[in-house]
Amino acid sequence: MIRVAILSALALSLAGCQTASRPTVPASLLTCSGEPAWRKGGTQRDVAAYITDLRDARADCADRLDAVGRIVAPKP
Repeated sequence: MIRVAILSALALSLAGCQTASRPTVPASLLTCSGEPAWRKGGTQRDVAAYITDLRDARADCADRLDAVGRIVAPKP
């Protein structure tokens, strides 16, 4: 009877020691938009459009990184 109690206690304690599985991150979140190519031209309008494209690429990468963070963050 004591053996059964010990084995039961051991089985219950080991059941709580499962290894955590790695979260799966979709491949689409592991790459960011590339840096936009510079357009020919030299007007302020061209520079402004290029800066806007750079900001969009950075925002895309930041959004993807935030999504990965939500996936891999430990659950409370």
